[in-house]
Amino acid sequence: MTFVHKINILTGVAVCALTTPAFAQSAPSKEPVDRAVPAQADDDDNLITVTGTRINGNFEAPTPVQSIGTELVEQRGSTNIANVINEIPAFTGTLTPASSNLNTRQNGVNVVDLRGLGTNRNLVLLNGRRATPFDEFENVDLNAVPSLAIQRVEVVTGGASAAYGSDAISGVINLILDEKLDGVKLNAQYGISDRGDAENLRLSFAGGGDFADGRGHFLIAADFDDNNGIPNGRARGWQRRSPAIVTNPLDTGASDGIPAYVFRDNAVLYVGSPNGVTIALGLPTDNLEFFPGGIARPRVLGDIGGSLMIGGSGARLGDLTALSVPAQRFNVLGAVNYDVSDGVSLFAEASFARSKSRGAVVSAFSFGDVVITPDNPYLPADVAALGAPVVLFRTFEEFDPITSASLTESYRFVGGLRGNFASNWQWEISGQYGRTDFSNKQFNNLLVGNLVRAADAVRVGNNITCRVNANADLTDDDPACVPINLFGKGSPSQGAIDYITGTGISDTRIEQSVFAGEIGGELFQGWAGPVLATVGAEHRTQKLHRTVNAPNANEEFLIVNAQPLDGKYNVTEAFAEIAVPLLDGPQKLDFNGAARYTHYSTMGNVVTWKAGMTFEPVDFLRLRGTISRDIRAPSIGESFVESVLLFGNLSNPFVAGGGTSLVATPLSGNPDLKEERAITKTAGAVFTFGRFRASIDWWNINLKGAIGSLNAQDIVNRCFAGEQDLCSLITFGPGQSLQEVRQQNLNLGSYKLQGIDFEARHSIDLGNGKLSLGAVASYLIHKKIAPSGGAPLDVAGEVGGRNTGGLPDFKANLSVGFETGSWGAFVQARYIDGGVYDVTFDGEDLSPKDNKVGSVTYVDLSIKYKLDSVGTGAEIYAGVDNLFDRDPPVVPADFIVNSATNPAIYDVVGRKFYVGVRASF
Repeated sequence: MTFVHKINILTGVAVCALTTPAFAQSAPSKEPVDRAVPAQADDDDNLITVTGTRINGNFEAPTPVQSIGTELVEQRGSTNIANVINEIPAFTGTLTPASSNLNTRQNGVNVVDLRGLGTNRNLVLLNGRRATPFDEFENVDLNAVPSLAIQRVEVVTGGASAAYGSDAISGVINLILDEKLDGVKLNAQYGISDRGDAENLRLSFAGGGDFADGRGHFLIAADFDDNNGIPNGRARGWQRRSPAIVTNPLDTGASDGIPAYVFRDNAVLYVGSPNGVTIALGLPTDNLEFFPGGIARPRVLGDIGGSLMIGGSGARLGDLTALSVPAQRFNVLGAVNYDVSDGVSLFAEASFARSKSRGAVVSAFSFGDVVITPDNPYLPADVAALGAPVVLFRTFEEFDPITSASLTESYRFVGGLRGNFASNWQWEISGQYGRTDFSNKQFNNLLVGNLVRAADAVRVGNNITCRVNANADLTDDDPACVPINLFGKGSPSQGAIDYITGTGISDTRIEQSVFAGEIGGELFQGWAGPVLATVGAEHRTQKLHRTVNAPNANEEFLIVNAQPLDGKYNVTEAFAEIAVPLLDGPQKLDFNGAARYTHYSTMGNVVTWKAGMTFEPVDFLRLRGTISRDIRAPSIGESFVESVLLFGNLSNPFVAGGGTSLVATPLSGNPDLKEERAITKTAGAVFTFGRFRASIDWWNINLKGAIGSLNAQDIVNRCFAGEQDLCSLITFGPGQSLQEVRQQNLNLGSYKLQGIDFEARHSIDLGNGKLSLGAVASYLIHKKIAPSGGAPLDVAGEVGGRNTGGLPDFKANLSVGFETGSWGAFVQARYIDGGVYDVTFDGEDLSPKDNKVGSVTYVDLSIKYKLDSVGTGAEIYAGVDNLFDRDPPVVPADFIVNSATNPAIYDVVGRKFYVGVRASF
């Protein structure tokens, strides 16, 4: 579908009436909002100003902002505010319980990703202040926020570092509390998929009111949410198909029009099975499969295509991986405001959140680590008689898959004073402290060294023992070693399983403290109106301490091997923003500018800025545009990772004839990293015709110096190709031999994104009710990425996930709502445009049919009915997500776990029902 075609579709919908009803305006505040989008209430006298700026007053900033009200959260029956945010077309579900199923440490979290630019390149605020991250990369888990405490969520969809600080490259997500709540809100909801899984229970409470004769106001809220998820992939038919991309046996390798790869169902691992197999290595013991009781048979082979094959005997690791990670969360929040005097108010917030998740990642496996010698007493006699070693490839189904379990506890305290003076000046000072304790355990993780020792068994007399305990040299004995029989599923003893498996443990504590102050108001009366300004300063300290158990630290596990980490930095900032009206009258022209000076203890000084204009040539049209310089500072995890001594076999292009050798390849952080820098541009228009309001905005982000890493061989190759900066990471020995290649994070990547956002809304009085129609859409013109430097790749329209950061080039939400005094209904259609499996493929790689992925539309429905006889505000509601039970497109991962789809883009749950009751009084 072409861009013109997409715009024509949206224009046609707009003529009927257009945005999602709950994309709403918000009250005047310093938080980022935007008058372009209408308020929840359609009555003109209920519309409230949206500013998108730190400046207080009746000023409209040029930065595009979307605002999500509580109405949409209720209409969607969502149990987590992150779920609603991730349905906005401009967002990607990069880290959610469904998309983090193969993520070994961050599974079960709910993190937002604006523009698909990275979860830590958008800034998350809570009530206008930084939220506390949960990991070393400074990601914020929205599981920590009670949904009923939120009045609205405001999303700045342009660069905002000058106004709000580091990390706001793609924008800002500001969760604003309902500090005017008067009364009590209750919600109880139960949901389940039509397959009987993904069971969910939510209980929520929020209460607020005035005290001290109206001088004070309090808010308290709590959420409990228990989601059983989908523990394994076998629960869905599209995963049981076991699809994969495999090499095409018919391909000749020449330009013959025969693709190199094909999609096929019924894929299994060629390089492993639960029984234990050998592969073709040129040995007499090739292509065997072992069965319990000392039986070896020629292996049943399918069509081999790389590490997978179609048919034959092998493992299906994707069947055991969680499709949606089970998670449970509880959080509580309190806030209070109190007028100390007529011009001074005290405010405070305190919150606690606890979330835990546990999901299967992958079954343990050993792909060639184990070499069995002919004298091994467990080896079938007929195989031992061949006199050749057995290189064993095996998966382990004798014990549960490697399972990641995470527990997060976070605390946050905020306090301060705010006030006004001279009738039009406001000030605020505040301090906050946040702490997150994040614990992760990797159960059933394979201890590779222990497996190798246990598999090397010998017979001593009438006993079978580990070879390390059978020789005369006592220096390398391992008294704990239990010999293991790997031949046939079920053959390992429990004692051997206990010896070869362990639990990886890492405990992380993150602490953040912020002290801030600002003052703003009217500087003077200009020729076209008051000139407004805000100035302020902020000091932030962030530190992290992580401990791990010994197997992790010593790199003994098959996967993860979290490393100890200690890091700290502090930031001192000063910022200013100004609003200057240039024309007033039938035509209005305003200028908005902001600048921020920042000093980091880790990387020195940096300046960010923003300049923008708004122009209203007629009363129904407002034009806006901005340009800004935005940054992301290196995180503690990127700068302070402790060195890990690794070794790898590297080829050496500096030596004639090449050749490989074992080289030290230490892995470490880089304290000399600099900030990522971006230039962000936006230009748009806002249209208002009575109840019809719409906006369209073009945006462009050009990010340079993106932090990334290279593997050791890439460093060597690119140094040889002439990239002198990388040569500093190599230590050469005599004759240009390689002695050491240091792997560390570098400022070497770039991202260039460009797109168009569109949203609109209209409402019509119809009989005794009100009909609302809406649409919101995002078109990605291009996303050119080079995370590790080199030539950029445009991944706009790639939905297969083979290349980093691929996204659909068009997404849209269309909605219809109807509400009367006693009941209401809401229907939403979420459209995800089709694309390609891999943008780098042509007909020689994959057939056009396989490379093309079709579009998907998910339809969601909800209804509600007010229980007037029970009490004011009581209502029952019910709904269904993915009404027509659309399966996700089959876009198999090119990985040993042949996951069937891309869960960051598509729904993996299927049709899901929910029912609930809520009340307010």
